[in-house]
Amino acid sequence: MEDQNKEQGQKIESLAFQFEQIRNKFFGKKTIINHLALKKEKKKRDTFSYQRPLPKQITEVKLHPLKICVHCHGELGKKSVRVFFEEDIPLSLQKLVIKHKVEVGDCKFCQRQSAGRHIPSKKVVLGENVKKYVCVLSIANRLSHTQIQGHLKDVWNFDISIGEIGNILQTEADNLRPEYEALKQSVLAQMGTHYDETSWDVQKEEQGKFAWVATGTENNDTVFSLGRSRGKGNIEDIGKGKVGISDDYGAYKNSFDNHQLYWAHPQRKLRDLAGSKEFGLRKKKQILTTYRSFSNLYQNIRQKLKTGLSPYLKTRFQNIFHQISQPHNLDPTPLAKLKISLQKNKQKYFTFLKFPNIPLDNNKAERALRHLVIKRKISFGSKTQRGADTTGILASVIMSLKWNDPQNWFKKYLALRPN
Repeated sequence: MEDQNKEQGQKIESLAFQFEQIRNKFFGKKTIINHLALKKEKKKRDTFSYQRPLPKQITEVKLHPLKICVHCHGELGKKSVRVFFEEDIPLSLQKLVIKHKVEVGDCKFCQRQSAGRHIPSKKVVLGENVKKYVCVLSIANRLSHTQIQGHLKDVWNFDISIGEIGNILQTEADNLRPEYEALKQSVLAQMGTHYDETSWDVQKEEQGKFAWVATGTENNDTVFSLGRSRGKGNIEDIGKGKVGISDDYGAYKNSFDNHQLYWAHPQRKLRDLAGSKEFGLRKKKQILTTYRSFSNLYQNIRQKLKTGLSPYLKTRFQNIFHQISQPHNLDPTPLAKLKISLQKNKQKYFTFLKFPNIPLDNNKAERALRHLVIKRKISFGSKTQRGADTTGILASVIMSLKWNDPQNWFKKYLALRPN
């Protein structure tokens, strides 16, 4: 009966913690945990304290001469010139309508017809710029089809149907597929590759309702794959990097020859345990001790990586990790399971010691997915698998350009034309 009671107590303790996590996710935390290291609030910044950076390109210079005093109309002396810059945007926006007059003639020799340029089947067609602009609004600005339609009407007085928007996105994705495949090769050729996944609803589900992302450690090239399952085969679809960086989700198990588990994942689990109210004082003290030890080790490694790790420090850090993951009789069930996972995957947490420039976290993949998550909340995912594939290709190309070159990405995207 004692063993049975102990087992039931452990189950109740574990379920109570899981329920608390679900409750916090849906309703938020109402109290502040004093014993946790909370982020300091940002200082209130005065409106006039912010200084805009000096512009690098000048489009117009205006002179403002002064001949007499504006107060008494007297003569001025010791005149000088002071310079300031005014940044603005042109609002007299008007759509361009180009009337094409194409000469057509019949050849006297081959009896075939020639034209001065390709003549479309429809009388009115959309230009390349508006097609690119629609893709940017959909991906970079995360607008839904209806919002794109309203924006073009309000700003440009441009009428476009929802069907036309969908066709534009699909056609552009087909044209950019070679760029998409090149991004895959670029991401996989780097020393390390970050992997992560999130949900992505597909109304007419064919393969799954998840989105995967892979991004390299050396630049911001990123590949998205949408409308997939959470299975291991999706990693095969994206491709395996030299060193895979991910959490300890089961799909990543044995997927890489060299696997780096990121430290922020157990750090968050320990933080949630430390902030929980479902444990007694003695167990809470044990949780806090483990959390602080792991957090200090994590921070020390990150600091030492900037200057280089000596063989002594490498051994010392692994010994401390081993001590932290040792079981204790006061460990609650969730902490005991976490320690077992740390012991089991110890070597994978220290893969960064074997390869240069491999980070301890997976922040790049999580930041990339954050952009997709916000778009998902606006557009509610995709209607079909074809739409999910289209969004994946466009997001990969457009966001890679933007994250690699925030200043000139739009010009580079406009320069991409179908062959």
